[in-house]
Amino acid sequence: MSINSVAAELRPLRTRIHAQRANQHTWPTKEEELEADCDRYDRRLLKAAAMLGVDAPSGHGREHALLTEDQREQLERRLADAGLDVLVTADEVAPAP
Repeated sequence: MSINSVAAELRPLRTRIHAQRANQHTWPTKEEELEADCDRYDRRLLKAAAMLGVDAPSGHGREHALLTEDQREQLERRLADAGLDVLVTADEVAPAP
């Protein structure tokens, strides 16, 4: 798995998480879906950090979210500093030469 493929998974997950949080509507599985997306997102963030040699916090384990919101934001900034900006949409990413 390349860093580009991890990035391609991270960006839509981040967009989905933010859309779910902004959505005022409720549905029976909303919280479960959000937790599952956050778990996948955290795991991909930690994988990207390992691939790029970026310092990352250790996860909290299965009972809790792997990363806190603050840890997630800090790791996003560190990854951006290392060249992987997950805040950029797929449309804004320049194709690799």
